[in-house]
Amino acid sequence: MSFFKKLFKKSAATTPTRDLNHASKLILGDIIEFSDSFTLPSEVRQQKFEVITVETLEFEHQHYPRFKLQGEQQTYVWLSLPGHDHNNFQLSLELTREEVSQLFDLDLFSDVFEEGFTELPSQLPVSLGDWHAERYYQQDIATVGYHHRTDFRTSAPSQYTDDNPGREFEFYHLHDAKENKLIDIMVHNNGDTDVYLTVQLGNDSITGYWPIA
Repeated sequence: MSFFKKLFKKSAATTPTRDLNHASKLILGDIIEFSDSFTLPSEVRQQKFEVITVETLEFEHQHYPRFKLQGEQQTYVWLSLPGHDHNNFQLSLELTREEVSQLFDLDLFSDVFEEGFTELPSQLPVSLGDWHAERYYQQDIATVGYHHRTDFRTSAPSQYTDDNPGREFEFYHLHDAKENKLIDIMVHNNGDTDVYLTVQLGNDSITGYWPIA
């Protein structure tokens, strides 16, 4: 069933079986719509997205869900809910290596992984629109985390669980002067490195919910 057919089916339902009014309640197949606020990157502004994956990121003192969202134009973003503030969420765009090299001087970017690093300027490529800031500052370096391809909102994940061990990674986190735009980096044990541009948003950035059931 196509994205639009599923959305029409949800819109036409007279009595939803689930009360969906917050990102924390999203499950596979749900659809959300973002507002027209200019605090949102243009790629998601006034666009609808479907939840196609639900995962868990685990750290020493917390774990939280993240949702992979697919847009109408095959655009993919990640929505996550770190911390305990249910009034906000984070929206992330995963970068390719080419995009990282467009956005940053790679020699300067490599300093992010070294002790003593403090500041990273960006080169502001137009292709990345409203996701990035002019300058970033380091907050977290080499924090150990675990990536679970499972939704653990109703149970506790553990890297020690034999039947569902998390994939270990080192987490690096940078933010701009206002702490509204972030860089999140996950370095996995095999050397794979995932780089995300992240924006902090309020719940009013989501204006519509269509539950799958």
